[in-house]
Amino acid sequence: MAPRSRRSQGARAGALLLYALLSHACRPEQGAPYLCNCTFVTDFDDDAKLDVEVCSPSDARAEGFGRGCAQTHAPGPVSECTCRRAPGPGSCDVRACRTTAAAP
Repeated sequence: MAPRSRRSQGARAGALLLYALLSHACRPEQGAPYLCNCTFVTDFDDDAKLDVEVCSPSDARAEGFGRGCAQTHAPGPVSECTCRRAPGPGSCDVRACRTTAAAP
């Protein structure tokens, strides 16, 4: 009977490991919030600004996430974004995006 008990323990350990791996794989990638100030050109060729908050996995990628987020809310092409890490230790789901000021 001892071998059967070991087999069931091994199967149980394998099932728990599989569950842990699958539950981790289904979670969205985590990052940090960034505040971005983006500029875009209006229909009248005027420069306008839009503030957005994005979630990025790194400082290096924050500008790209900011540009993409602003483009979904701006009525014209986004020309530039500058981003800084939001104060506080918060974490968020990567690719989260929202405007932080009144949209044009």
